[in-house]
Amino acid sequence: MTGNSKFKSKFGMLLKNDFLASARVISLFYIFEIIVLLVFSVGAYLNKKGVEQTEFVSKLINTSNVAIIIAILVAFLLIFVTFFFVVFDFNKSLFSPQGYLSFTLPVSSNQLLGSKLIVYGGWMIVSYVVFFLVTFCLLSYGEQYVVGQERVDTLEMMLVQFMNFPSKSQIIAYAVYYIIEFFAMMLTFVSVVYFSISLSHIRVFQKHSMVFAVIIFFVVSGILAWATTLPSNLFELILQFKSDGSIGIGIIKPDEYVFADGTMPFNLNSIIVSLLECVGLFFATSHVMHKMVNIK
Repeated sequence: MTGNSKFKSKFGMLLKNDFLASARVISLFYIFEIIVLLVFSVGAYLNKKGVEQTEFVSKLINTSNVAIIIAILVAFLLIFVTFFFVVFDFNKSLFSPQGYLSFTLPVSSNQLLGSKLIVYGGWMIVSYVVFFLVTFCLLSYGEQYVVGQERVDTLEMMLVQFMNFPSKSQIIAYAVYYIIEFFAMMLTFVSVVYFSISLSHIRVFQKHSMVFAVIIFFVVSGILAWATTLPSNLFELILQFKSDGSIGIGIIKPDEYVFADGTMPFNLNSIIVSLLECVGLFFATSHVMHKMVNIK
């Protein structure tokens, strides 16, 4: 019992340190994003309530219109900042001279890698979520106060009819499905990055590690993209949300198209294969870190 508690404590401290190290810079962008969104929200609220257009109120409303554009740009920039830290911190903390300290910590290579994957994979997902939410905020504001709510309702009704969905809930189901698929892809992306950086630091590649890391990344990404499509050439595991609220799961051939109660099936192959690839990459990267890597 004591040993298990120590194990959890060490991994917890590792997670905490990785999170704090990454948050020192990344959190500044989120703080700025929150401030910009607050400015936009206040201006949009005053505009909606029709507050008397004093000079201050007018400037605040005009500032809010600029603020939402800045918010989208900052949210977009956050994706690249997070990606930079995914690469930079992993390489610096494990494969630079600092790596000697990291690999002497009383934790396994699985824990070292798992901590990085959880922290920076989480940051990557959050950065995309923020970007989508801010973009959705702009679209919603534009729909209500620029396009008009009546036109929005008409557009939604046409979309439901054109896509042959039984209801708007089907659109939500599709959105959730693609979000899960997207998160699985992001996790695979971070896993490929970590595997590429780790493999580039074995002795044979170490002299030009970053060049080989890029080459390995594209080679592995190509192989995984090809592997992801293989199951769909044989069969498709599908999930259907039916109009009566029930859920159906089954297997169909690639050339079959199933439309039950006006619903189109979700192909689960890509999500499952992506998760399996992440598991395989995790243990492959851990093995490279533990057995093959040459610390500078």
